Amino acid sequence: MACLLLPVKAVADGNGEILYEKADSLYGIQSYDAAEQVALEALPACKGSEVEGDCLNLLAIIYIRKGDFNQAVKYARQCYAFDEKSGDPDAMSSSLNTLAGIYMSMRQPKEAEKYVLKAIEYAKKADNPQRMAVLHGMASEVYHTLKQEEQSLDYATKAYEMEQKLGRQDKMAIRQAERASALISLHRDSDAKMALDEAIPGLRESGNIHSLGIACNQMGLLMHQFHNDSAAVRYYSEALKIFVSQHDLYNESKSRYGLYEALRSSDPVQAMEHNDRYNELRDSIYDENTGELLSKYAAEYGYDELQAENSEILRSRRIYTMACVVIVALLLALLAFALWRHRRDRRRMRELIHQIESMHRVESLENVDGQTTEVETDQTEDDLNAEDRLFLMQTVRVVNDGLPSGQYGVEEVASQMNMSVQTFRRRLLSVTGESPKAFISAIQMERAAKLLLDNPDMPVSRVASLCGYDETNSFGRCFKRAYGMTPSQYRQQQ
Repeated sequence: MACLLLPVKAVADGNGEILYEKADSLYGIQSYDAAEQVALEALPACKGSEVEGDCLNLLAIIYIRKGDFNQAVKYARQCYAFDEKSGDPDAMSSSLNTLAGIYMSMRQPKEAEKYVLKAIEYAKKADNPQRMAVLHGMASEVYHTLKQEEQSLDYATKAYEMEQKLGRQDKMAIRQAERASALISLHRDSDAKMALDEAIPGLRESGNIHSLGIACNQMGLLMHQFHNDSAAVRYYSEALKIFVSQHDLYNESKSRYGLYEALRSSDPVQAMEHNDRYNELRDSIYDENTGELLSKYAAEYGYDELQAENSEILRSRRIYTMACVVIVALLLALLAFALWRHRRDRRRMRELIHQIESMHRVESLENVDGQTTEVETDQTEDDLNAEDRLFLMQTVRVVNDGLPSGQYGVEEVASQMNMSVQTFRRRLLSVTGESPKAFISAIQMERAAKLLLDNPDMPVSRVASLCGYDETNSFGRCFKRAYGMTPSQYRQQQ
């Protein structure tokens, strides 16, 4: 009979609630794409019911995990407005926690601090111990990012004690990982290792893959500091596998850099491969998280939060202006660094191309009957000995032969030269100081330049194909990076 007292729209239709529960389950197993699709289908069916707020909150945290902050902010704002109308302190603490998570994902911990502290106040009013534990864990992450490690450790320890009382073993593992983050920063490495020794098995057992990856990165760092690089490589490799599968570029970059540090002595070739990928990821992460994007969200949402307090609004504007100045300065510094590195890479590419051109000149000094003319080492333009030069000339021939058919990968080239891939990598690195990828790219560019000049009527698309490129656009970008101009401009200028 009590149900008759509720408004007509107070309860979601059965289908809406079922869809919401399904989406929530999919999120729990980290199937974010599937969870998004089901939650979007559930939202209209939940309209006007208590489940609507839960559905909005779920969509916000799904988009946080997917890195789509535009959508995350949109649904978090709708959720907080919904919860404010209800006046439910527990629901309000939940939506504020989501907002804190968004700002943490956007690398704005000072904004996140305000929301998480406010959320803790509402959770106290609601007397919800589970929510309090989660919020203390979030507060620990916020203060860790702010480098206030004593506060971070205090919140993480309180969260761990709360989870202990609740008997939630899987959450206890997460809290220990949070404690380890603060302990490592406080240089309490032995305590950090003890925390991770408990956290990692618990995270494996619960299937919390993302937190497990972060914990493995932390343990890898500790093992490296303890001079146990073989153990460090195991932990970093486990973390790398997780973050590659989840397309988590930020944490993958940490795993790559850790493997570079741990492998530098034992396997320098593999270490350099991880370092190359780390540099690529670092550029990609910056491209996806520009200062303009971050400041946009800070202004948009922070302004709405404080609009009722005139003095606070003026203070926020001053802070925003200062932040813009800092961001512009940082962007200029990053731009200068990127420009320097771009010029350095182009200069090195031109040096490799010049070296390949020199080898072609030596190779062309053949008798009519096919016998190679002897050339003294000190008469050439490089300092290579005869054995190294022969190795490079053979590499150039094998790559050039394989370009039209696409058979010029490291594995194919190594096989043609009767070497294992590792032996070929190590030999090429020792002779040129460059990875096989860079050297093969230089061979492609040297061949491209020659084809463009020797065949003025040949279409650029044909030149690209003969140099191993399936797409003309990709070829054009690579050529411009090497020569500073498009293939057509190069042909006209020459």
